[in-house]
Amino acid sequence: MSATAPGLPTGVRRRAGDADPRIRARKLAVQREAGRRRLRVIAVAVALVALAVTGLVLVHTSLFAARSIEISGALHEPRAEVLRVTGLASHPPLIDVNGAAAASSLERLPWVLSAHVSRSWPSGVAVRIVERRPVAYIPVSGRRNAVVDSTGRVLEDVAVPSPGLVALAGVGPVPAPGGDLRPRDAALLGLARALPGSIAARVASIDASATDGVVVRLVHGPLVVLGSTAEIRQKIVSLATVLARVSLAGIVTIDLRVPASPVLTP
Repeated sequence: MSATAPGLPTGVRRRAGDADPRIRARKLAVQREAGRRRLRVIAVAVALVALAVTGLVLVHTSLFAARSIEISGALHEPRAEVLRVTGLASHPPLIDVNGAAAASSLERLPWVLSAHVSRSWPSGVAVRIVERRPVAYIPVSGRRNAVVDSTGRVLEDVAVPSPGLVALAGVGPVPAPGGDLRPRDAALLGLARALPGSIAARVASIDASATDGVVVRLVHGPLVVLGSTAEIRQKIVSLATVLARVSLAGIVTIDLRVPASPVLTP
């Protein structure tokens, strides 16, 4: 006995291939909802892409260019040189400013020990520089005096070095500003850095002698033989003691190779 399908007139039977209209309507509704969801997703994606493109274009306009540039700590490096090296002279878009790369470029300048470059939206850049401290100068063939820091970096060439800098002799070759002295000359620089101001003011030059090692030539005074740079602190203390307590009239050399037992040669 065959049952009449619900929703059909009495006596009308559903054929085997017929689907329930309610099920068919439900499937169509589900398909339409899925289509609407896909359209919403596509619309959101398109809107996000458009927003991103608009933002990218906007941040590359002059509105967000590096216009306000603050530089601090650069006493010897000209502002124009700092701007040139960092690429900020052309006021690029702020988004294109690479702080790490700019700082690395600055640290290749003769006077720059360290640098930090940071961005401040919408148009600011802060450049912070720590400069090197000169400790000595090297007379070069009567042409120039190369000023150097304690690491051996040549900072600048000057005709007349600043007071308080110690002269180094027997150093070479001397590169142009921005270059570095040979490692073997570091001992002389270490001594120049370690000398207190009261002694440095009396030093004519520091030299590396083939026979006596490191020697210090005093202004209107004897030759101070230090030998190696071992026990350099003790040797400096011993020299300070001799200069303060001993009359150097007629003294030709002060031998401090054994700092506890200085030898004065008339």
